[in-house]
Amino acid sequence: MSLVLLSTLSILTIGWAVYRSYIIAIWGIAAASIVLMSNDLVILFINSTLISLVVLAGIFERFKKYIIFIFVLATLAKMEILIEYYLKEMFTYTYYILDGIFTASSIYLMYIYKSRLRLNYITLPMFVAAVFSSTPTAAFSILAGVVGALVEARYYTLILIVLSNIYFLYIINDISIFVPPLLFILSYILTYKRVLYLSKYPPMGWLYSWLGGRYKVVNVLGVGGFSYVLAVRHKTSTYAAKVLRYVDDNGAPLASDVNILRLFGQEMNRYIEIESDHVVKAYEVYLPTSGYRDVVQYIKNPPYILLEYMEGGTLRDLIRQKTRVDITQALEWFRQLAQGLYDIHKHNVVHLDIKPENIMFTKDKRVVKIGDMGIAKVVVGGYVKSSYMSPAYAAPEVKKGMATYKSDVYSLGCVYYEVLTGINPNVFVENGYTVPPPSVYNNEVPKWLDEIVLEMLNPDPSKRPSAADLVTYLNRNLKIY
Repeated sequence: MSLVLLSTLSILTIGWAVYRSYIIAIWGIAAASIVLMSNDLVILFINSTLISLVVLAGIFERFKKYIIFIFVLATLAKMEILIEYYLKEMFTYTYYILDGIFTASSIYLMYIYKSRLRLNYITLPMFVAAVFSSTPTAAFSILAGVVGALVEARYYTLILIVLSNIYFLYIINDISIFVPPLLFILSYILTYKRVLYLSKYPPMGWLYSWLGGRYKVVNVLGVGGFSYVLAVRHKTSTYAAKVLRYVDDNGAPLASDVNILRLFGQEMNRYIEIESDHVVKAYEVYLPTSGYRDVVQYIKNPPYILLEYMEGGTLRDLIRQKTRVDITQALEWFRQLAQGLYDIHKHNVVHLDIKPENIMFTKDKRVVKIGDMGIAKVVVGGYVKSSYMSPAYAAPEVKKGMATYKSDVYSLGCVYYEVLTGINPNVFVENGYTVPPPSVYNNEVPKWLDEIVLEMLNPDPSKRPSAADLVTYLNRNLKIY
């Protein structure tokens, strides 16, 4: 007892010296009091764990990979020694030491989830622990049930764990044979679909939580200047959810501004009306009934638009690979994008932000679609500023505040010039040079394609083709080509 008390006070002293936290002092006093009043090892483990949570909070961020590695090793060792202990009554004290390490690590890893640890790392050890859980280690069952709900474990996995746990409890003659499996199931049920966020730091705080209580967030796909993109699942289908950020990178209000929320809703509902095989499909727009008081209220109930999930990635991903695209394939993509742009324009919508990041593929890359419909424009209250956020693909008139539908044509011309040559044509424009034909850098480019791309890049908007002209021109020439 004196040794345990001395260890507790030592940990308390070290924690206070390093972090100067009053929480450590409170937990330390409580732990020392319980140690003096009880010999229950379970209570000792719990209180040691609570102190360790605070003492190690800062250390974990610096040595996360190593701690996870030690945690996995301790788990495997614990499982091996646990079996030896129960079946051969050996290694009693070693088991308790490793069991304590495992308990502390398990609870701690859940506690520090806000530090962006992915739950995949601890799913298997938690489930194994639940299988071998007994009455003294029933906390494992609760923890495993919570983890199972967060990662949406399949029902057959739960049944297997419960049956295996009951069998294990039976062979070791545990008197409370149904308590651990019951705790496991209850913790799963009580957690499932009830976790709206796991930390107040978006976007990782949404991972493994439920967006709007309906869509399970399974991955973070990207972070833009005005939005977060999340992969979400509903039943067996996967979607992309674009969430309007609370503030932008400079701290300017976005979702925190009621007027911007209203504009976001108006523009995104117009997006839903667009029907095209070459525009990323929008299914649903969600807005709160009122504005947000703070970021916590925002992360509980963020504004989002639910979109088609494009598994093939973006054109930017393809360009970064620096692989020459087959000219026949490039022409087919060009035709599809021209059709998509025409479908957008005929709904009286201007995209304003055509760039490789907003051009997306299906998994087989046979179908290409235009995405990210004008969210940047909505956010800043006007497309001039939003287009300036992507100056490499913006038309000259956009930077002067005179954008039209032809501005989208110019941006698409920039994108396709880069696809064909690997060079962004605005490099020439910004330096006062005439843009050379794409065939100068790619001898596979036919003359008629040179002509249409250069027309799209004409500094005078009135001399550029419309999206409808592009569709007609490409369809006619592709039949010949």
